Amino acid sequence: MADLTTKQASEILGVSRRRVIALIEQGKLKARKFSNVYMIAPKDLDAVRERKNGRPEQTPERFISFAEAAAKYIGSIDGDDLPTDLSSNPKHMEGFGLDNAQLRALQAYNRSKHGKK
Repeated sequence: MADLTTKQASEILGVSRRRVIALIEQGKLKARKFSNVYMIAPKDLDAVRERKNGRPEQTPERFISFAEAAAKYIGSIDGDDLPTDLSSNPKHMEGFGLDNAQLRALQAYNRSKHGKK
């Protein structure tokens, strides 16, 4: 069978001629170009024949639970002269990342430094 033009390919695939050219330019449809005319082998149409028409389905926005939302905003506080994020508050971050023994040692050091028992 002879090669097909973009017009013939568009009729076989049921799409516009411009769509056939777009598929060729995207590399999804093999074609040879002679001067300014694309020639398509009939067997190469199988590569795009099974594709879905239209735009891909959009996934719906995922519902997030209250716990997930709270975890995202935990540490944010309102106030005029308070930091908006507790991670910028050195007192809040004191002991962050320490295991229990290290945290107890830090607390004991702070108590002795401030004269508390």
